This record gives sequence, structure tokens and C-alpha cells, in this order.
Amino acid sequence: MSTLANAMDVLKLIARLRRDITVTDVVTELGLPKSSASRTLSMMAGYGFLDRDAATRAYRPGGVIMEASYHFRASRNTASLVEEALDALVRETGYTGYINVLDGADTLVIQMRTGAGALQIYTPPGSRAPAYSSAMGRALLARLDDDEVGALIGTKLDQGRGHAPKTRKDLLARLAVIRDTGWALSRGEYVTNVAGISSAVLDPATRQTYAFGIALPAEQLSEALVERFGATVRDAASSVGKRVGDPYWLGFGATAALT
Repeated sequence: MSTLANAMDVLKLIARLRRDITVTDVVTELGLPKSSASRTLSMMAGYGFLDRDAATRAYRPGGVIMEASYHFRASRNTASLVEEALDALVRETGYTGYINVLDGADTLVIQMRTGAGALQIYTPPGSRAPAYSSAMGRALLARLDDDEVGALIGTKLDQGRGHAPKTRKDLLARLAVIRDTGWALSRGEYVTNVAGISSAVLDPATRQTYAFGIALPAEQLSEALVERFGATVRDAASSVGKRVGDPYWLGFGATAALT
């Protein structure tokens, strides 16, 4: 493996562990020989990519990384990155895309991008729906723990249609699947005949969570299409989440790399 690839993996390891790292961490987590781990860390420190604590001898991001990070945070924010990711999804799939946020127990549309596909029904910004009854809403709810979901939603789930969860137990089971897979699916559960595939990203600075994804005619869904677009939406959210330091996506990527 090249020195540059090793350096990239070291920086990703710091982001995942969210603490200073040692040679032992690099050997254990990345599987590098001790000599290679030590050489990589020393070289990165020599070029300013890492700093080494004089007392603990552990490594942390150095001046070069911090300056670049400051520039990134100053010039970009999570919302703008989510919008860029949505634009790319709409171009790639041809379907209409949305960005939603939670507003109490509802999901609220804040952005819409019209696709080139055949879906004519659309939900304009400002529209809201019960969060449990759509892919957007469930992607957002999955970022809460079960107690928070219960306090927010309660036990009455009577506004959904079709495949929407009917009980709190059903909803929590679906949220557990979303946390495992990284994306949510709905099939005409609030807007008739319209399916949705969504994922979510947390802005660690503001604690605001954004769901984004695509809407498509439910009759067009096939298992192959669901898996394809589910992975596409998940990967788009993962890319944004890792760039902004969303702990879920940092951990998700690490888990996926081990499987």
C-alpha cells in the first residue's frame, strides 16, 4: 500500500475514533506492520499533517489539516453539501428530489428539485406529513433513539396508508432496519402511488438533521430498482456525512469496511 493511501487511512482513523491515536492504534485498526505504522505517522508529522503530544506521544491532526479544515468549514456548510448531493441524485436518476427536516412529529419539505422523469405529482416546499408515514420522515426518526421517537410520535399512527407502520412496535422495527442499512423506503404511504427512497445527514455544528432522497412512481418499483437506488442515496448521504463529521456515517463507513 502506498504512503499516500496509508496517510489517508490514518486521517480516517482519527475521524472515526475521534481522539488522538498511537502507533498501536494504527497497527491494530489498520493492520499495518509496526514499522510501517511508525514510519507513516512520523512522515505525516514531519510534513505538518499530524502533531505529536510531547507527554502522551499520541498523534492528532496537525496545522496543515486544521487550516484546510477551517477553510472548508468557512466556505461550505452541511446544508449546501446536501443540496449539491440532491442535485446530483436528480441528475443521475431523473426523479424528483427533496430535502426535509423534522418539525415536531412532522416532516417538512424545505427544498425540491424537479427531475426529468415521468412523476407528475410533487410536494412543494412547505408541505408537511406525519414523520412515521414516509421515507423522509423515517430516515429522520432513525437518527433519534427509540425513547426519543416514542416521546415525539406517541402511540397513535393512524394517518398513514398502505405499507405505513400501524403500531409503535412496527415503526421502531423499521427504524432499526434503516439504522443498519443507511436508507429508508416508502411505498405510497402518505401520497398515493408515490414511493420514496431517502437517507439523512446530521450537521454536528448545529445538530440539525437533513433527510434527502428521490420520489418515484410506486408502480415502477422492483427489488432491483429499490436496491440500486437505496445504495445510491445511501452513498450520497455517506459522502456528505463523512465530510462534515456526522458520527453515524463515520461509524457506518468503518463497519462497512470490515464486512
